[in-house]
Order: sequence, then C-alpha cells, then structure tokens
Amino acid sequence: MIDRFSGPNWILSNFALIPVTLYSTLEEGWITYATAEHAFNAAKTLNPDERRWVADAPSDDPGEAKRRGRRVTLRPGWDTDVRYRAMAAIIAAKFTPASTVASFLLGTGEEELVEGNTWHDNHWGDCRCGRAVCAPAGFNHLGQLLMEHRALLRTSAGPAPR
Repeated sequence: MIDRFSGPNWILSNFALIPVTLYSTLEEGWITYATAEHAFNAAKTLNPDERRWVADAPSDDPGEAKRRGRRVTLRPGWDTDVRYRAMAAIIAAKFTPASTVASFLLGTGEEELVEGNTWHDNHWGDCRCGRAVCAPAGFNHLGQLLMEHRALLRTSAGPAPR
C-alpha cells in the first residue's frame, strides 16, 4: 500500500508541480494549469473571472490555488457529482499515456493508493491525525480515481513496468 502522496510518491499529489492541460468548453480552448490543484479549484466555478483568478495563483503555490478555490461561486452540482468528473478529467490530463508521470503511476503496480493525510480530509483521502473524529477510514476518492485511471492506462499500455 502507498499510504501518503509525499516523498517518492509526491507525483501522485495534486500539489505536485506538474502542469495539467485541459480543454475548457467554457473558455473554448486549451488551458494549462500550473498543477492539478490549480485545475481542480478553477473547475469549481463557471465564472470566467473567478476561474482565471484561481488559475493565476502562483505556479509554485498550489495551496494558494486551494485557498482561492474556497472563495469562488460553486457551479451547480459541484458537491454532488461534478467534482468527481472534474477530478477524473484532471487525473487523465496529468497522467497522459506514455508520459513519465503515467509510467510512474503504472509502476505502482497493484498497490492500493491512499491519500493519507493529517489535515482532516476524509473525503479525498484518509486522515490519520489521531483525533477521534478522523478515526473512521476516509473515503479516499483521490486514491480511488488514481487507481481507476491506472487500470485504464494499463489496458492501453500493456503490462506495468517492473
């Protein structure tokens, strides 16, 4: 099991300084975001000015993109299903077939991927801070989506590297 997206597994984190390019139907063009965190938080809103404001957060500070994303007007359906589709699209754009990062993801083999954290995120990950409220296992949606994408990559790329 890979239970933290830090150190040698930092590539799996949305905070990894890896640009993500996505087609935006709202802007009717391709946009390159500094990180997956920038892309995800920009996707929270349909307001073009707010999206640009999040995307323009310093490229070396995905935490600032996350903070800005907390202050945007959420798009309809964000909290029900849109955020999962957005994250899946961002993961697919980050881990494109034949890329170095896709090779890294494939190289995780059959390992369970768990975004273990201490910042109380039991939705996208699994908080292990020791507080009673965080004791139940998190939903680990980020880890689940990464494993789903890894399976898709595997079917198109052949066996995982050893």
